[in-house]
Amino acid sequence: MDYGILIAALKVKQCLTDLEKHILDTWNEIQKIPFDRASAQKQVIQNNVKYPDIFAAISARPTVNIRHFTQVTESDIQYNLKEQLTALALKEGWPAEPGSSK
Repeated sequence: MDYGILIAALKVKQCLTDLEKHILDTWNEIQKIPFDRASAQKQVIQNNVKYPDIFAAISARPTVNIRHFTQVTESDIQYNLKEQLTALALKEGWPAEPGSSK
């Protein structure tokens, strides 16, 4: 499933739930060119605070090493955003995207 189709539907939806808004905000952050590190970090933090279950699930993976933002790369932040997007989408009832780690 390509999330692009579902994201397009959210963009025209009149009234978004909090979860849908976080999905759309996370998607938009991933799509930004050039990458805006400060904005991306803010989105990661917002998602972590709002969805501690998702934060815990991503943090518990053996391949994830929790570090302070000053020690992570842009790729690390983008990976985290993509994992958060997948988890948020699953929470919304969307299928997992092909190639995701879910």
